[in-house]
Amino acid sequence: MKMIEKEDLTPTTAMPTSQPPVAMSSKPRPWPWLIVLAGVAIAALLLVRSRNSPAENTNAVGSEKPQRDVPYLDGAYIRFSQGFAERNKLTTAAAASGTLSPTVHVTGTVDFDPDKVAAIGARIAGRVRTVLKLEGDQVRPGDVLAEIESAELGAAQAAVLSARAHATAALANERREKELAQAKISSNRDAELAAATAASARAELSAAEGRVRAMGGQPNGEPGVLQLQSPIAGRVVTRNLSRGQFVEPTLTAFKVAELSRVFVELAVFERDVPNIRTGDPVELQPPGTGPAQVSGRASYGADEIDLQTKTASVRVIVEQPPVPLRPGQSVMAKIHTSAKADPVLLLPRDAVTSVDGKPTVFVAHGALAVEPRAIQLGRQDGHNVEVMSGLKEGEHVVVSGVFALKSEIFR
Repeated sequence: MKMIEKEDLTPTTAMPTSQPPVAMSSKPRPWPWLIVLAGVAIAALLLVRSRNSPAENTNAVGSEKPQRDVPYLDGAYIRFSQGFAERNKLTTAAAASGTLSPTVHVTGTVDFDPDKVAAIGARIAGRVRTVLKLEGDQVRPGDVLAEIESAELGAAQAAVLSARAHATAALANERREKELAQAKISSNRDAELAAATAASARAELSAAEGRVRAMGGQPNGEPGVLQLQSPIAGRVVTRNLSRGQFVEPTLTAFKVAELSRVFVELAVFERDVPNIRTGDPVELQPPGTGPAQVSGRASYGADEIDLQTKTASVRVIVEQPPVPLRPGQSVMAKIHTSAKADPVLLLPRDAVTSVDGKPTVFVAHGALAVEPRAIQLGRQDGHNVEVMSGLKEGEHVVVSGVFALKSEIFR
């Protein structure tokens, strides 16, 4: 029994206590390899997605963006594509010789017809007693516009009464002395003296009445009251009086005008004056009337050029304007001149644009290139302009699509 116990205890005492069991140390741990494999998979996925991205794909193919189809400068020329020309409908026309009746574009001012306007004022100092007419009132010749009280007029009217009394007495004495002389009762000398005295009295009466009329009054009117009367028929367009106001002889109290006929004074530059003839039709465009136009004819051209403005006045008479024309109003005018002109080099007006303040055209060089060229212009009518220099006959210029070329190159 003791031997068996020793054999059982020997293996136990020979095995070290610090060694782990064999079964536990032989199995590997799998989770670190799983982490590594997952990281590799994620990196591969990100790489594939980045290669399939549109932005990265574009950068891989090329970094340039699509170019706009617009004209570009090539030395002295502007070049463009066929597509640009078709989209903007570029067309050309040749500079050709021809004649034109220039249409002169000017500005003007409406004015009264001098024969149909009257400025009415007091010829003496006084105070306004009544005002009978206002702006816009229609008046007839002789209508009283206002009444003014004047001591000066009253004194002049009193002098008329005194002179009239002296004249009456002198005339009676003349008749009496003439009768006595014929009856041989008095001498002829007394009759002659009586006749001279009567003539002097009549002259004094006439002078006194003339003085009253010169003041604007009536010899037989109400003493000291001046009546302002309209000399013409028309409408009151200006009134500068108020009741109780003191007026001076220099004051224009009323202005009466008949606006059925007005004058329009146009300021025409001296270069255009020789082309205008009396009777040339004129189209007037008052502001604020939309498409409505007023027609008239040139009636007079001034013989003098203004030194300051270098213009001459051309008068247009307008009878019964279809739209109201008010004196002082500004108008735009087109004068269709009838003067004959020699052949000149012409271009359509639409072919000319302004670049840096200079008239410019686009001269065609082939189908897809043009040359911007400054030119000098002369006269013009409703459709064509005269080319003074910068272009030769037969050269083609762009007529439609000019704005598209200018806006893309000369911004």
